[in-house]
Amino acid sequence: MSKQIKKIKRDICLIKYRKLPLAEYEKETDSDVFYYPECNYIYWIKLEKDTPKKLISEFIKLIDLLEFKKFIFLGSINKPWISKLTKKRKDYKPLIKTLDYFFDLKIDKNFNGGIEIEFNHIKDFLTNFYTITRVDGGFFDYYFSDINQNILFYLHYNGEFKILPLTEEINNKFLKIIKKTNFVDALRNESDTDRI
Repeated sequence: MSKQIKKIKRDICLIKYRKLPLAEYEKETDSDVFYYPECNYIYWIKLEKDTPKKLISEFIKLIDLLEFKKFIFLGSINKPWISKLTKKRKDYKPLIKTLDYFFDLKIDKNFNGGIEIEFNHIKDFLTNFYTITRVDGGFFDYYFSDINQNILFYLHYNGEFKILPLTEEINNKFLKIIKKTNFVDALRNESDTDRI
């Protein structure tokens, strides 16, 4: 595997990257327990008219402007990246191509850890990540961050990005930089997000 894309065991990720959201089912109370880092800023952004290729290209432009060079991806729920059902699917060519991409990286139905990835490889990774997000209903809980955990990103299956700057400094930088992209506000409801 390339040094620019590195698999990390889940236990190591949980210690090393403490700001990534987590969720766990608690049997005793029959409820989900969630962890999110303290966050005062939440934005939803999208493109007016997009294709997966345009969406990923515009997002790459955004993170390049933010000057991030390395990222960490982790599922908030302790489960494999590739479900058994998704692994068996042969009905959608883009998904088959995506599965081949992940299997080449040794991300298979047993891997539940994090992926550390350098900027120059993130375009291909995000393209395939978005494909699986759109076609696998169980692949809904993956967040990613710059390696220093200044900001959290979440890619929704409908093509919207949830952006959570974790410091005032990064929030201010994000608000300046977003104006240099083609992203627009994708406000869902005023109770859980801010306008750009």
